[in-house]
Amino acid sequence: MDAFRKVRTGIIACALAISGCVVTTTSQALDLPARNTAPVEAVRICSTHGAGFFTIPGTDTCLRIGGRARGEIRYLEPGSRADDAIGYRTRGRIALDARTRTSYGLLRAKTQYEFTHNTGNNGPDTFRLDEAFIEFGGLTAGRLESFFDFYTNDFNFADLIVSEVKTNVFAYTAMLGSDLSATISLEDSIERRQFSAPNGPGFPGQEFSPAGARVPDLVGRLLWEPDWGKAQLSAALHQIRGDNLVPGPALAPFVDTEYGFAVQAGVQVELPMIADGDELWLQAAYADGALSYLGLGNSSINDIILDQTDAYVDADGAVQRSRGWAATAVFLHYWTPQIRHAVFGSYGVINYPEGSVVTAPAGGALGFPDTSEWRIGTNLGWLPVSGLYLGVETFYRRVDPQGRVFVNNDPASDSIINSEDALEARLRVQRDF
Repeated sequence: MDAFRKVRTGIIACALAISGCVVTTTSQALDLPARNTAPVEAVRICSTHGAGFFTIPGTDTCLRIGGRARGEIRYLEPGSRADDAIGYRTRGRIALDARTRTSYGLLRAKTQYEFTHNTGNNGPDTFRLDEAFIEFGGLTAGRLESFFDFYTNDFNFADLIVSEVKTNVFAYTAMLGSDLSATISLEDSIERRQFSAPNGPGFPGQEFSPAGARVPDLVGRLLWEPDWGKAQLSAALHQIRGDNLVPGPALAPFVDTEYGFAVQAGVQVELPMIADGDELWLQAAYADGALSYLGLGNSSINDIILDQTDAYVDADGAVQRSRGWAATAVFLHYWTPQIRHAVFGSYGVINYPEGSVVTAPAGGALGFPDTSEWRIGTNLGWLPVSGLYLGVETFYRRVDPQGRVFVNNDPASDSIINSEDALEARLRVQRDF
């Protein structure tokens, strides 16, 4: 028994000794100085400007990183055996949107790039700076959608007859009320030029050759945004300054400088009484010597090669301007929150002054014939999850020169046509984020 007591007493003494060592070691560790580390600032959500914004650490600027990936296949009715009926398109987009509240109002900067790879009937690849602009109070400077534009092909795949131009601007917007604003914008006139050679040889006039730009396009916009949608009136003034010499023995004076113009009215109406998200868009535009503001430039289709022009120079050296108008309607309907259906159409007309064409012996028109054009279509889309769109579209286009034209603008062919049409279909998968 005495031996057992001695062993137990030894174990307790040893345990107390070990415990004391641990306590001493721990207390010494607590007495050591901590390392001097900077605090880490967590990324904070910035809901003031909408979904997807977060605060850049160390600043009061909110940033949104967005983008798009798109895959598309297109069938286009071919005009000849050499034409591709099928074309593929892959497009990528990346966008950065930074916003800061200041005592002068919102300071915003946005940059957006687009990369497109095309095959077949979609044309060449493109890489472009789509947008890069700064907004500060009422000032806007940089590259963005023209302030003239209204509906810009948001719900259709193929282009309707509308102005949809990203261009360089210096603009100021003044608020005239809670939902009414007025904008004056100086925009790049070079990107709005639209000049082409006469259709076919033998026309006595000549292609308008632009001289150096001297005046930017002056664009004005009045925008009303009530609860039910929005309405817009816009106008543009466009300089037509030529480098053509007046025909004659001396060939000394240049042709006169002209000014073209365009006006447009549009309205967008929200229709929740039909279904949530339903919209109706209506717009009409008129242009004189400024066809890019209509969205009518290249009227080529199948065997018709028909480029339109803002102006040409006649045989007497006078500048002759084109005139035209276009109307567009778009209706968007949601059958369910995930099934979206759009129906749309455009009609446009271009007229030239008397004497803009001559008739060849074979009967075809040479020069700049008056032209009308239809574009109509529909698409159906499925939105299974947020940001994903799967859709199919059919689109019909018809070009009708007022008077017969030669196939491929070649009078030697002795083959003339009255009009051409084409049907196309597209399948699209798109992810926005």
